[in-house]
Amino acid sequence: MKGAAAVLAAFALAGSAAAVRPERAAPFDVYVLAGQSNMSGRGALAALTPAERVADPRIRLYGNDARWRDALDPLDDAADQIDAVSADRQAAVGPGLPFARRMLRGRGRPVALVPCAKGGSAIAAWHADAAPDTLYGSCLRRTREARGRLAGLLWYQGESDAQAPTADLWSDRFAALVAALRQDLAAPRLPVVFVRIADRPTINADRYPYWTMVQDRQASVALPCVAMVSAGGLTRNPDDLHLDTGAQRRLGARIAEAMIRLQRRGCGR
Repeated sequence: MKGAAAVLAAFALAGSAAAVRPERAAPFDVYVLAGQSNMSGRGALAALTPAERVADPRIRLYGNDARWRDALDPLDDAADQIDAVSADRQAAVGPGLPFARRMLRGRGRPVALVPCAKGGSAIAAWHADAAPDTLYGSCLRRTREARGRLAGLLWYQGESDAQAPTADLWSDRFAALVAALRQDLAAPRLPVVFVRIADRPTINADRYPYWTMVQDRQASVALPCVAMVSAGGLTRNPDDLHLDTGAQRRLGARIAEAMIRLQRRGCGR
């Protein structure tokens, strides 16, 4: 109990200032949330339960404004965004908080989330360029600033790639992205869980002629300490493209279960 009390006290101290330097944050497991709009989240905030609107001090957010706070949706809030390249002004409910809550139950360690996703971004936009005005460079900088123990990467992206024949390159580009992040973050066994995109939309389906190709390339990924979960069958908003709030709850739990399995196999150590 003494150790748990110390962690909670440290979190209270971290949240006491308007802006908290990363080095003052309490010890936690850091998870990076990257990809495109379904990671930023398009689930309706109005569909959150009262319990989901109450912050848990064991789940912290290093926001787009470079400030620490207790994590509440929208995690990828663009208010006071520092890196304009990754600003997503439609961010709402994504899988991040359901993931963090499940990780707390499964691993028992405080969690910190670093949002990096950008709606509409194809995987080519995530090429390994560390410049601060790139998606990769912005995410890299904020991940380093968050400090703590880098415990995993969550990736949900691919819908934009379903619009062009370059979808055939998805798996190669994803493998290159994972390798670059592991090298730049000095984390050669970083656990990565990515989401296979959901069922092909029936609304505006002609906009996504390569949807099945992206799914196939995602299913072909075979990398060490990398796991895939599927968004197939999950319910979506009326646009038939973005997961609704209930689906994001279920997906977040699925991602956490896959992450826990990777960590128990020694990934991340």
